Amino acid sequence: MPDVSALQLDAVPRPTAPLGLLPEIAAEKFPDTPFLSDSGWNAFDGTVATIADFARAVEDYADRFWAAGIRRGDVVAVVQRNHIEVEGVMCALGRIGALPALLSSAMEPGELLECLARLERPYLLVDGTGLDRLGAARHALGQLTRRVLSLGESEHSWVVPALERSAHTAEPRDEDEWFVITHSSGTTGAPKMCAHSTRSLFGMVAPMIMIFRDQYSLTDLNAKHLSFVHARTCAGTLASLEIGMPSLAIADPDPANVKRLLLEHRPTSLETHPNMYIQWEPLAEDPDRPLAPVERFISTFDAMHPRTVRSLLAASERPGAHYFQAYGQTETGPICLRIVTREESADYSPRNVGHAGGGFEMRVVDETGGALPVGTAGRIETRSMGRMRGYVGGGPMPADDAWWPMGDIGRILPDGSLELLDRVVDHVDGVGSLLEKEDHLLEALPELVELVLIQSGDGALLAVACPRPGSAPDAGRFHAAAAEAGLPEVEVRFWDWEAVPVTGSYKVRRSVLRERLARRVGAGRPVPVPVQAATATATVTALKGA
Repeated sequence: MPDVSALQLDAVPRPTAPLGLLPEIAAEKFPDTPFLSDSGWNAFDGTVATIADFARAVEDYADRFWAAGIRRGDVVAVVQRNHIEVEGVMCALGRIGALPALLSSAMEPGELLECLARLERPYLLVDGTGLDRLGAARHALGQLTRRVLSLGESEHSWVVPALERSAHTAEPRDEDEWFVITHSSGTTGAPKMCAHSTRSLFGMVAPMIMIFRDQYSLTDLNAKHLSFVHARTCAGTLASLEIGMPSLAIADPDPANVKRLLLEHRPTSLETHPNMYIQWEPLAEDPDRPLAPVERFISTFDAMHPRTVRSLLAASERPGAHYFQAYGQTETGPICLRIVTREESADYSPRNVGHAGGGFEMRVVDETGGALPVGTAGRIETRSMGRMRGYVGGGPMPADDAWWPMGDIGRILPDGSLELLDRVVDHVDGVGSLLEKEDHLLEALPELVELVLIQSGDGALLAVACPRPGSAPDAGRFHAAAAEAGLPEVEVRFWDWEAVPVTGSYKVRRSVLRERLARRVGAGRPVPVPVQAATATATVTALKGA
């Protein structure tokens, strides 16, 4: 088992080539390496099943973007369904030197329009999903974008199909130039737009590449269901192309589809978001044993609940089964890495997020920036070779060797590992760690798939609890568990999981949830959202004039 705390990188690593050219190079080295997805690509006239296929799709899309008039330096906002195809679009735009801005179609339309405004009249590339999200704002799009394009036919006169092809000139951006714009999750407010270079993306995954090269065979299959516009996925695509790692991209996270894929492809590595692993927990009890071949369960977006970790590892039949956890953010990439074996899972605490890997540093400081001693809680700061190159519309970035504020509260333990306690904006005075309380309640109440503690405007602590489908809410059980956790006064609201506002990576948007609760109280409506009745998504407020 690799010791992540021992990983050391003597210098900032360099990728083989700028990411725009890497598919072509990878296709020469690993042409037959699987590059699979659970559903076809919308706009490519062929099957994408290998790295060579992926490279052909990238070249085809580059020809079409070139014919549409896109050139080096042009900014192209991309709003499409959550599918690995968006990574092919990113590489194609990067190949001709354009700058893709990948925007999650899970964002509220108003937030998407705000992002377009910040990009200062970019091209906009949409598919059917993007049109569903933005179609009602087409008049606003005329003011905010240079042109709206699609890679397929469109029934809308204001959308230009990029169907013609013209041989493009490959002119990729330098490995230290902005290569792709992604965005933060938006859990604490409006998403921030973060720019990465090829080198900073490579800095995110260099330690993981070291682990994969040293510990795993390239015949292993790495299955992922992620937010495919996230910086983590951009970095993961780079890593797969660098080392020829076989991959399976999962667009449809429905447990029945995931079970089918697991039984058909038998991946040894599985990665998704923590809140999606919770939805997949019943697969651990499935008599067909779909999780049996999985050796490593990976999550880089958040810590997983101990119950889920134990369930997944117990379902694996691999002797070296483990959970691989990383702590970081869009701006920095992973900072801390931790591996939990089946034997260690009984005592696993998700608050301990592991040790800093090679090339990464962390410290804990007080509000004035003074370093705090081991065991004292404070604000977490990091230094990372995977740090982004800047915010869209932001000022100059601090120097590469400057400490970066993570916006989290934690403490360094005597063994050098980091204990994560809370987000700064969510911390409640007098409660050591809201996240720890949530862990306790989810452990005590297995009928819940999510539990969120938030502080209301008047200072009261509220719990939003989401029962698993088929489980009835039980306020008595909840209050007994809350009292045991040291929260005897907390109120509970039972919501359907589908009604909870989440990001594209399924993190709960706590600030939005807090606002919705406040609006319900202010409007005189009952605060609880009845389970099995609260499945509608939030009503979208159109921009004025849209």
